[in-house]
Amino acid sequence: MEEKKKQAPPEKGRKAENRFSKEQLTASARFRERRDILEALLVPGQTYTVKAVEEKVEHYMKGKVR
Repeated sequence: MEEKKKQAPPEKGRKAENRFSKEQLTASARFRERRDILEALLVPGQTYTVKAVEEKVEHYMKGKVR
C-alpha cells in the first residue's frame, strides 16, 4: 500500500485546501483544455491546490514569447 503523506494542520482561521497530484489534475475535467500545459509545468510526486495550479497556468499564459 502507498503511504499517505501527512499534511501540516491548517493555520488558525484558515480553511485547509485540498491538494491533488499531477495525475489527478491532468485527468480532471476542470483542466481538460490545459492538460498539455499542466504536463509541462507540474512535477510528478508533488501535490498542488487548485488555486496554485490556476496561478501557475495564468503566469505561464502571460509570459513573454521568446
